[in-house]
Amino acid sequence: MLVVKLGWRNLWRNTRRSLITIAAVATAFFFLILLVGMTMGLKDQLLANGTSLMLGHVQLHHPDYLPDRGLYDTLGGRDGVDPALSGQLEEAFPHIQAAAPRVYGFALLSTGEHSAGAQLIGVDPENEPRVTTFLDTLHTGQPLSPQAEGGILLGEGLAEELKAEMGGEVAALTQAADGSLGNTLFIVRGILRSGLSHVDKTLAVVHFNDLQDLLVLPGERIHEIVLSLDDPMQADALRSRLNADSALPAQVEAASWGDLSPQLRDYLAMFESSYGFVIGLIAIFAALGILNTMLMAVFERSREIGTVTSLGMLPEQVLFSILAESFFLSLMGVAAGLGIGGWAMSHLSTSGLDLSRWMGEMSLMSTRMDPVVRFQWNWEMTFWAGFTLVAASVLAAAVPAFRAARLDPVKAMAAAKGV
Repeated sequence: MLVVKLGWRNLWRNTRRSLITIAAVATAFFFLILLVGMTMGLKDQLLANGTSLMLGHVQLHHPDYLPDRGLYDTLGGRDGVDPALSGQLEEAFPHIQAAAPRVYGFALLSTGEHSAGAQLIGVDPENEPRVTTFLDTLHTGQPLSPQAEGGILLGEGLAEELKAEMGGEVAALTQAADGSLGNTLFIVRGILRSGLSHVDKTLAVVHFNDLQDLLVLPGERIHEIVLSLDDPMQADALRSRLNADSALPAQVEAASWGDLSPQLRDYLAMFESSYGFVIGLIAIFAALGILNTMLMAVFERSREIGTVTSLGMLPEQVLFSILAESFFLSLMGVAAGLGIGGWAMSHLSTSGLDLSRWMGEMSLMSTRMDPVVRFQWNWEMTFWAGFTLVAASVLAAAVPAFRAARLDPVKAMAAAKGV
């Protein structure tokens, strides 16, 4: 207890220097909290936007369907699957919030003299909005009807290339599953603006029953079922369970968002790995400040240290009193940084930080990013950041502490007197 009391009292012998050091540690911890909070916000936004637009959290395909997306590689092979499979999965696995079927086809679209290649996506207009958001990007026009009626939604870039107008006709020509050339006329119901130019230039969405008719596919033959989970980070576990437990029909395979977009998974992992580097770097600078403060304190107290050691104070008591002083300095800095950081996070986590004036529309990994970044707490990283700052500061003070503990009392008092 004696060394703790000495450390606390010594802390306030030079109040100005102690407050400056505490402010430096507080500033370092404050910026660490903001940096971790912003990284968490960007990471969650990247994951949400990367999976919610079209990808979903888990997809079911025929084992040979990806990456070529063959017309004949439908779920369950030539026999197809039970159309009620989506609902059965929702009931069997509580983590699944929603499921939606899709059919894909590549077609040549034309309006008069204008034509362009496009990927036709056949969706269930009632269930698709439960798993993804690309139908919510409807810019003009009306959504698809729940019943198949020959309507089509075009990406903004594709509509401009085709010179398509609302209510106008778009002719589609494609290879059908029976070997014939499938062709039909769709009525333009709306224009989609996803914010991603490469998507808007090829996107054409129709009712999945309309696309099955065009491709001459029976109703039980679909290419994909997209699942939405309550926790995207459980996608790998659910994929493994679906594939291992024979919960799926024959010739149906599950893949998580990480399997389908490994770049997105790697990028999120990079966010995680960057925490340790940044925390360590800032802790080093904070420790250098503590080291400078304690070196000055030991230099100024040489005569005093020589006196108390000559009166019987043990070297280890001198050492631990200086370490205790450093501990209190860093702890108070961390506490002050947590208070200021908490105040800032309460605002930035609700209102967010608007970067639009500097960066405009942002996209990352082919994913549209909201220019308003909402910070999020990561309590585990915040704890380790504070712990690292305190530990680094105490370690930095070990150098002057050992130096003080090894001072010769006679030489220390003589040097202080200038003898």
